[in-house]
Amino acid sequence: MFELNLPRALLCGAASLALLAACGETETPAAEPAPKQMETGAAPEQVEETADEAFERLVDEATTASLRANPRRASYANLPEDVAGGRYKDRFETPGIAGLSERRAIEKEYLDRLRAIDPATLSPKNREGLAILLAGADAIERAYAIADEAGYFLDPDNYLSPYNITQIGGIHIDLPQFMTGGHALFTEDDVEAYIDRLDLFYDQFQGEIEIFEANAAAGVLPPDYAIDGAIANAARFIAMDPSENPLVSHLETAIEDIEIPDKDEVIQRAIGAVETSVYPAYEALLSTLRQYQDDATHDAGIWDIPRGSELYAQLVKINGETDLSPDEVHQLGKREVARIHNEMEALFEEIGMTEGDIRSRLAALATDPAQIFPNTPEGKEELLAYVRELASEAEEVMDDYFLVTPSIGFEVRPVPAYAEDGAPGGYYNSPAEDGSRPGVYYINLRDTAAQEKFSLPTLTYHEAVPGHHFQLALAVDDKDTKLAIRNAASSNGFVEGWALYSESFAEEIGLYDDDPYGNIGRLRDELFRAVRLVVDTGMHEKRWSREEAIDYMVDNAGMNPGGVATEIERYSVWPGQALAYKIGMLKIQELRAKAEEALGEDFDVGAFHYHVLRGGGAPLPILEQRIDAWIAEGGPAPEIG
Repeated sequence: MFELNLPRALLCGAASLALLAACGETETPAAEPAPKQMETGAAPEQVEETADEAFERLVDEATTASLRANPRRASYANLPEDVAGGRYKDRFETPGIAGLSERRAIEKEYLDRLRAIDPATLSPKNREGLAILLAGADAIERAYAIADEAGYFLDPDNYLSPYNITQIGGIHIDLPQFMTGGHALFTEDDVEAYIDRLDLFYDQFQGEIEIFEANAAAGVLPPDYAIDGAIANAARFIAMDPSENPLVSHLETAIEDIEIPDKDEVIQRAIGAVETSVYPAYEALLSTLRQYQDDATHDAGIWDIPRGSELYAQLVKINGETDLSPDEVHQLGKREVARIHNEMEALFEEIGMTEGDIRSRLAALATDPAQIFPNTPEGKEELLAYVRELASEAEEVMDDYFLVTPSIGFEVRPVPAYAEDGAPGGYYNSPAEDGSRPGVYYINLRDTAAQEKFSLPTLTYHEAVPGHHFQLALAVDDKDTKLAIRNAASSNGFVEGWALYSESFAEEIGLYDDDPYGNIGRLRDELFRAVRLVVDTGMHEKRWSREEAIDYMVDNAGMNPGGVATEIERYSVWPGQALAYKIGMLKIQELRAKAEEALGEDFDVGAFHYHVLRGGGAPLPILEQRIDAWIAEGGPAPEIG
């Protein structure tokens, strides 16, 4: 999973104009492009911009305007201040409903101006860039319109969910993760800005409380288990003494290598900010959530919120990047489940496990002591070492299948303890735009029994090599493509589809040849993604309960019920997000099969991967146009400088 705490915002907001579109309440007329002035020795002469120059200027303007309104995005990318529209490291976004309105007004202005451009006037590269920026915009506008008419707010940083505070996402999780993973700490000025931001926590939380209460008044509350989980997460974060809080301990570690006159005084100021801003912010959020606990229902799907079924149909289009209806997705999932079950039968026979159904055999494998790392500090370190070894071995062979590999590396780190309970088994955060921060593959060590050894190869190929890390780090490397276009290219369906394709590609090139158990893990994970198509649509379209969805996943994916509950609750509060994986994988595999058939012996997988990933990739409909054009040209190898 590409975890989008702040990188997620780059998909659902900030510089990604494709998803910045929406429907701002403020109508801003489209501005005419200003003529470009060229300096000469004589009087200034006005020279008309070409269509390409006007487009590129507009993209730059839009990027700067969006980043100015979204300083966390600028921090995550560690951008120069001129690109981000001024100083940003000591600020957060305008909080609350006013902030949402401000950002949506900016988004709508630039979307309207992009739509006014005639694609025929642009170069092929910019024509595709415009298409990427506009991809999915109509469905997103429709989703916002549904919510606006029903009187509630969608969360642009959590896949347009109608829930802004849940057990897996929201300011109580996202803001500490940003501070410890996205705020640069290289200079004394960075440290001062860090403390300034700690002092702003209270105002930021008040803004999210305002949105939560406005949604509640409109009849939109997260399910009871989501509120309970959010309460547990928030309470855990402030259960320790402020001096021991991760926001302080992270700063203590970071400033060891920074020249600061009085480090003790800096730490005391940080502790003071945690005491006077951070902890009161969490207490206010906890008080609000507890007030609504009794009002929340146990219904898992958004069908029970105002116009929830209409909203879900749009979220399927947006997150799945598909024109399939929810029912068609449901049936596709059932077909894929049956197909993968048949493939697993053959693999189980290969290792001599022939007794019982798929569920019982997977359960037996998952509890095999040989597949479980000890749930001790030493066992967790052993698990991390094994994952790092898998990633290193995969990196060694990728030059044979990719014409370009990332210049920026990645690290394997445990999920922060305060986020473990709601977090998935693994996720990836992309590198900083300037390369100052590597990619990070986070692995959840809450319970090593939930990370069986046979499941870790596939998780690693998905999150790191050649999955999310290759796609997102190569996007950072591609400075010839505008930042906004690269971010928009990293759409949910494409990003997760590529990562799931990477799992199957690892099998194709022999990374499981000596590991039949790992290959079963690969199929189990693919089965897991197919089951998601069924349970996501089951809850949100067919009105399944949380328990019905858990039972279906346990019966068909052979997973531990405890782990399944965490997954089902995630799909419940991020409607449609989990559809992206399987739908995206199937589309990329379909495009590759089409290329192989059309090109025959001229097909080169390295060239195919290059075109899939160049410029950060592309939303699935645009990717199909790109690959079709490459096939029509005869599948030539790219010229790489």
